[in-house]
Amino acid sequence: MRVRGNRSQGTGARGARVVLGVAFLALMPGCVVDQAREVKKYREVLDTQAPKPEPLKPGETLTLARAMALANADNEQLASQGETYLQALVNKNRAFAAFLPSLSFQPNFTAEEAPQGTVPAGSPGAPPVSAASAAASSGGFERHGKVLTRLEAPVVGTMDFSFRSEPLYRAAQIEVAQQRQLLLDTQATILLNVAQAYYQVVISTSQVAVLEHSLTLQEQRLSNLEGRYKVQLSLALEVSQAKADLASARVLLDRAATDVRNARRTLALLIGAAEVDGPLVEDTVNPDPLPAMSSFVDKAMSHRQDLLAAQNAVKVARKSVDAAIAEYYPSVSLNVAAYLYREDYADSSKWNGVLSGNLPLFSGGAIRSDVRDAWSRLRQAALFESYLRREINNGVKTAYDNLTTSAIVVAELQHEVQASTEAYNQAVQMERNGLALPLDVFTAQDQLLNSELQYASETFNRTILDLDLIRASGELDPGTPAKLSWIPAPGK
Repeated sequence: MRVRGNRSQGTGARGARVVLGVAFLALMPGCVVDQAREVKKYREVLDTQAPKPEPLKPGETLTLARAMALANADNEQLASQGETYLQALVNKNRAFAAFLPSLSFQPNFTAEEAPQGTVPAGSPGAPPVSAASAAASSGGFERHGKVLTRLEAPVVGTMDFSFRSEPLYRAAQIEVAQQRQLLLDTQATILLNVAQAYYQVVISTSQVAVLEHSLTLQEQRLSNLEGRYKVQLSLALEVSQAKADLASARVLLDRAATDVRNARRTLALLIGAAEVDGPLVEDTVNPDPLPAMSSFVDKAMSHRQDLLAAQNAVKVARKSVDAAIAEYYPSVSLNVAAYLYREDYADSSKWNGVLSGNLPLFSGGAIRSDVRDAWSRLRQAALFESYLRREINNGVKTAYDNLTTSAIVVAELQHEVQASTEAYNQAVQMERNGLALPLDVFTAQDQLLNSELQYASETFNRTILDLDLIRASGELDPGTPAKLSWIPAPGK
């Protein structure tokens, strides 16, 4: 008994070392994930047209192309959608794992009270043996006084064969493509938002410049009227009206200055910068002749990433229907266990295997509910794809009409600027000849400034509408500004 006790302590310690060693080797590889490598998977999709730029410097002159590149690199909404794409890649790997066996280390330690009394010996004529010794030798236990213990350290392999695995894996593959398309669609939406915020800063800044000049004119006008009123050459009503116009100009200037600050904050938020305090380049897109509307519709139907994603969503839903129907089919599971360590191999096997099958006979309607739900989701995905197709068609036509109308408005405003310029020049000439008052010159100059502001604002707006049409047709990306023909803004 003493010798057996020493053996028990030695084998028990050796078994514990085996268990701890295997557990350490199994856990060590899965604890480390390269975060930079994970992020790089979706950055490779986003950075094909614009590598990551340097951060924006204080006071730096910002172009639209650089603003788009900064937004592409540092916008949190875009990165969040990238993580969704990464999760789709992970889900595809998980679905593929259904075709592979799984291994797990399942050590267990059993302790129980030793039975009392004796049992007959196995051979005739032999003296009876204690029940505790018999239980220990037959069950692979080690005896420690009144306690029986058993330590086992098996590695268990499991492999399942199910008809659901194939459609689920195909659905996961399609979902990767779907999430990639949604990532690119999010990129296009954010880039359009950047362009809108960028030109809102430009337009508001132009408004501030015009209103500051207008305010100076209003002050000169009021001073002139007050001087004329003193010598009874103007009415008190005219002076009061001039004061009201001056106050109104100050209010408009304050609002325009606030619009500039708010637009700069919005732009900074979109491009991931602390602030945008430098000048913006006031370029506009050269108004090239527009192709037919149908060409933009055709591009949208073949290039819009959200439409392609909706089409893939229909395919995913169809595979989900196949997977739900496959729940009615039989499945097979194979479990194999190999023991790295057991207390006593003499009376215990070193491995075992179990092959089992499963054929659903009654599921209480659960499988039928899964099938009905899958069909419903398929119909829902098809309806969404159909509506999105019509919405895109309508959006492209609206964007085309808006751009066409803006081009007409720009041409009319250009004529207005020319007429206002002529009126101003005539007012100046008439004042020199004593045929007009300085107030007439102020009024003509104010009209000219407002005409120039409307013309410049609509020109910038036409550039936004041009980018909006490019977005509607599915071709807006960080490289778009480099492909366009830019011209200086009016008056530059």
